[in-house]
Amino acid sequence: MKSAIIGGLLASLVAATPVTLEARGVRGSGSNCFPLGDSARQLPKDYSKPSVSRQDWWCTYAQTYGFLGFSFPLEDSDCSAYSNSYDSMNDAFARMKKDFGASMVRVYAPECRQASVWENLLKAGVNNNMAVIPQIWWGFDSNQDLWKQSQTALFSIMDKYPIAPYVFHSVEFGSEPIGDYVDGNNFVSDFQAFKVRMNDHYGVPVAISEDWDRPGRLTTNNGQSLTDLGNQIKAISQQVHAHIMPYYHGKNLASSWDYIKQQVPFYKNVIGLPTFISESMWAWGTNQDHQGGDGDVGPDQYARYWYNMDDNCQFFKQYQVGWFIHTWQGEDTFDDYLGNGKYEINPFRPRPC
Repeated sequence: MKSAIIGGLLASLVAATPVTLEARGVRGSGSNCFPLGDSARQLPKDYSKPSVSRQDWWCTYAQTYGFLGFSFPLEDSDCSAYSNSYDSMNDAFARMKKDFGASMVRVYAPECRQASVWENLLKAGVNNNMAVIPQIWWGFDSNQDLWKQSQTALFSIMDKYPIAPYVFHSVEFGSEPIGDYVDGNNFVSDFQAFKVRMNDHYGVPVAISEDWDRPGRLTTNNGQSLTDLGNQIKAISQQVHAHIMPYYHGKNLASSWDYIKQQVPFYKNVIGLPTFISESMWAWGTNQDHQGGDGDVGPDQYARYWYNMDDNCQFFKQYQVGWFIHTWQGEDTFDDYLGNGKYEINPFRPRPC
């Protein structure tokens, strides 16, 4: 994540056309789909492959809306660090589920490049009956070997555990890879190769985690269509993991929801793929590494931002968009978990709708 993002007003130019939905009840009601059904199927604790197909295992995209869980930083490159251990992940997952009703975990910036990080995430997911979204992470230096190490390590765990496609919901091929210009001219071809491996061997869909509000880069300058590069990325992507971040687009708290309300129709209407908000944030205090929000930050603003997301559950249901709180712990004043069982917002248990 960079402290500043070149953005535009593309969403304000896109008509907020609602998605036509069939009438349905509260998310998960009367369903045993994983991981959102009110009687969700249970991941086998012996890591064996479930007896149903992967397609029948997962909740549909139409069911996967509203609050899903947390963005989970793993930014210590020391693979033996406690934060990269099963015990740490298992404790965090259990708290997310018990205290917030989280059902999914979106991994962010995993600096450990060994298979152990993916194995520990898989096992923590199984133990807590939660889904995990891994992320292939470049980092912020020019070493092009690091992401390849992460990819190789993930493939090894996918091959080792037949249950992996039932735990790993999807995989992000980078976080803001277009905005950060990672992988030079090879990104599109490497993304395509990654998709082929994940689809053909494991049946797991892929996406990039990205802010598409970049006029002239992924979108045209008028914000009403995609550039050639945007269309290339869309053609490979099976989902959109969107960075909808009023915090980084010069918005204060009062104008933050209008920005989100404009962006969601853009993603749904112009890109037109199943959409998750993988990164959205506010700060409960000055964040030296990540300044934004037009300086309108503090405990009250932080709480109001997330309460407002929850209050608009019907909006996310209408557009079939799920969202994650960025972050759990590790990004300074973005964090909701403060350690020792304490939270910045308490109580806060997002509702199903």
